[in-house]
Amino acid sequence: MSASSKIKTLLLSSLLMGSVAGCGPLISFGGDGEPDETYGLRYEAKQAEQFPAGPIVYVDSPQMAEGLDGHGVTVVMQNGRRTVLERAAWSTHLSDLIRDYVAQSIGAQSGANMIGEGGLDITAGCRLGLKVWSFEFVPGEVAAEDGVSVVLQFSLVRISDNQLLSHPTFAASVTVDSNSVGGVMSGFSRAMDQASSEYGGWFRERMGQCSR
Repeated sequence: MSASSKIKTLLLSSLLMGSVAGCGPLISFGGDGEPDETYGLRYEAKQAEQFPAGPIVYVDSPQMAEGLDGHGVTVVMQNGRRTVLERAAWSTHLSDLIRDYVAQSIGAQSGANMIGEGGLDITAGCRLGLKVWSFEFVPGEVAAEDGVSVVLQFSLVRISDNQLLSHPTFAASVTVDSNSVGGVMSGFSRAMDQASSEYGGWFRERMGQCSR
């Protein structure tokens, strides 16, 4: 390799390292092997009574925007490039984690009976659909602007007449401590807690329309 080629290679390596260094936790561009830690999502607030008296609602598996479903934790870079966090992964498919969180949080806040897969033989009053548009870590231009973004779009359909009762979108974003992977991951829990207080109130106002 010529001297000029070596200099160009060193410059390119320095620029690449500099572009990633300000992003907090290490970011993976593929080929890093198994993650060191896996993370779940759990609704921690007060749970509903054992036998809720509210309507029966079937919760569909969420539809996920491109690149979100899987075990990788999505990162959106400033240049629009999408990658994943290094050393961390979701404990199962993200769609399963979000479905369980939504069902648990709405049930706890409303007293409705939320059922999922395997519950289609039960007569339900409504069907709850969900599209996940964003569930991502977004590094800022400086560390203080690093955050996570969650955007969830719901659809509530009364089964008896297939009427769409409501179709809102809820968004939550929180800043995170990006000096550690754990700081980023806890941000997702805080963002979901913030979103759940909003979509929980939305559901409570409409659950009476789900009577069979």
